[in-house]
Amino acid sequence: MIGEVPYQEAFEELKVPVASEAILRLLEFEKPFEMHTDMSDKAIGAMLVQEGHPIAFEGRKLHRDKLRYLTHEKEMLAVVHCLQVWRHYLLSTKFVVKMDNMPNTYFQTEKKLSSQ
Repeated sequence: MIGEVPYQEAFEELKVPVASEAILRLLEFEKPFEMHTDMSDKAIGAMLVQEGHPIAFEGRKLHRDKLRYLTHEKEMLAVVHCLQVWRHYLLSTKFVVKMDNMPNTYFQTEKKLSSQ
């Protein structure tokens, strides 16, 4: 296509503004955190946010057995994984988990949960 930038080049260009001081901020433990999670068919990811500004990013590729998980299971896998990664930030403060998968908002009232 005309004007199309190769993926790696586009990714390198995107890394500069995302990692710049204007975007990323240092965390402040007295303020609440938000953890925004998302998933795709092959990966999970999240962003730790404070007052609308990203603090940290996390993501990982899903391995063979996890690729067969249902959508809501992958979404919860992203939450659990990021809670483990950012545990040292989140233990001492209040935080909210935000996700775009509506069925997971009812997981505490579900009568039957899968082992995943």
